[in-house]
Amino acid sequence: MHWLARWWHQPDHFDWLSGYLQARGLARPTRRMMVLVAASLALVPLNAVWGPGAVDDRITMALAVCAAVAGLTLAVLWSTRWPNRWESILFAAVGSLTIAGGCLSQSEPLIGLMFCTALAVSGGYIAFFHTARYMLLNFLLAVSVGAWQAYRVAEAGAPMIAVTGYFLVLELNIGVPFAIQVVVRTLGADLLRTDRDPLTGLLNRRPFTDLVVGRLVARRGDAYLALALLDLDRFKSINDIYGHASGDEALVQVARALTKACPGTALLCRMGGEEFLVADIVESPVPTDWAQCLCSAVESVSYTVTASVGTATTALHDVGADQAEAMFHRLVRAADAAMYRAKREGGNRVQHAGAA
Repeated sequence: MHWLARWWHQPDHFDWLSGYLQARGLARPTRRMMVLVAASLALVPLNAVWGPGAVDDRITMALAVCAAVAGLTLAVLWSTRWPNRWESILFAAVGSLTIAGGCLSQSEPLIGLMFCTALAVSGGYIAFFHTARYMLLNFLLAVSVGAWQAYRVAEAGAPMIAVTGYFLVLELNIGVPFAIQVVVRTLGADLLRTDRDPLTGLLNRRPFTDLVVGRLVARRGDAYLALALLDLDRFKSINDIYGHASGDEALVQVARALTKACPGTALLCRMGGEEFLVADIVESPVPTDWAQCLCSAVESVSYTVTASVGTATTALHDVGADQAEAMFHRLVRAADAAMYRAKREGGNRVQHAGAA
């Protein structure tokens, strides 16, 4: 059952997948596809008017109009920018509830039962971008709505069709989302295995870039993305005096100390040599305490080593999806310049570059 606990507690995929798609030029085609999916909800009122009779026409029409308005609103959102995580969850929820409402509104129970298979589509979207918890909610919705419609089909005199149709609902709503999530988890695991620095276990530059870009694309609100560039002071002397094996051990200790000092939301990268990058979401545009914590973490290792730290921040609401990668590179340049100012002032200190 250990695998089930790992699956249940896995983090949301949205940030890193957003960065992955953005970095590989797939974000725009994905947005276009989502525009079509969201805009298709505008067809719901047409189905309510010219489709099979509903259980209650007035309620059905009101729900159909609400679904169409929500769908067109989400289509406009997807057409203008990449949504943040909560907007993506809202998109999935609207899709699931619209499908469930359409199933329940059908006067013909067999049609309502077959409509439940469409919940596999929203389940697949959730499996691709989000967590097991949201997958379970969508699955429970399919199970409960499908069970009610299967009961109505059986009550109408077709028990075998009810059993067969309900099995199809369960099969699709289990198989499609789980298959998609297996692929996404495998992709994520392969990326982590191939994109880690073999010495320290920290991210290399390319996957770190993708993940930070994903946060710039997917996060909104009043917070800031902070980037810190750390360069170890007088690190060459460790190699010269104690040898390169000791220098490697010092780098490993620094990586561990930084990982321990950072919250779970932080991203850490070894740029190469004795330089490290750290990114996290912070509340202040001048994250002095956060940067000083990184500086102190380096100083705490068993080797006599300190760090010069340069930081730069940007407000999340100021960054559009198309500018996210360029913004990341501006942050790195600004943090690098601030780091060199800290080094010129003697090292073992923090300098802030301001907003990029």
